[in-house]
Amino acid sequence: MDTQIESQIVKRKPGRPSTNASRRKEILEKATDCFIQFGFNKTTLDEIGEAIGFNKAALYYYFKNKEELFVQVVHNQLSIGLDKVKNDINNIQIPEEKLLSYLRTRTELYANLIRLTSLSNENILDLNSTFEEIYLPYKKGEISFIKSILNQMNAQKSDSEIEAFAELILDLVNSMGLSAFLVKKINVHGNALEAYNNKKNTIVKLMLKAFKA
Repeated sequence: MDTQIESQIVKRKPGRPSTNASRRKEILEKATDCFIQFGFNKTTLDEIGEAIGFNKAALYYYFKNKEELFVQVVHNQLSIGLDKVKNDINNIQIPEEKLLSYLRTRTELYANLIRLTSLSNENILDLNSTFEEIYLPYKKGEISFIKSILNQMNAQKSDSEIEAFAELILDLVNSMGLSAFLVKKINVHGNALEAYNNKKNTIVKLMLKAFKA
């Protein structure tokens, strides 16, 4: 899945920021370009401020540090990316194929996000608690979406059973993904990612077989 963002940075003359929503949005857009072009470690607030047109101190009107700004960038990318993943599979009619396609493309979304921002293992672990906090509403939305697909597979299950199974599937693929990215250092374009997705599909298919029984 291609989540590449145009990284051409247009610099402006320095000035004092206006405290409004449009300027905050512009900061996030330019910060996204910087993180993608230079990576998390090499990006500085000075570079982001220069790209927008004011100094680093002015950025503190909006964000307390680089980490907070980065997390907000991730938040935006997740929101946009997950919506796109759902839209991309709208035309798939077979529930099991739809679910497997969703799980596959969301993996590519997360892998691209890590690759494009050049996050290291240490970065991910350092920001883990913050990511858990911003991921919570997305997790609820993903559980609801997976549940809607599962509802088409087994009408005999209760609503609570289907929701619990949806969360189980999501927790499984998330834990597998964390291991793949951190321990095995899977690259989004490598053969290892394909092997990971195949293993994930096999496990999910076995779970679905039991679910539909």
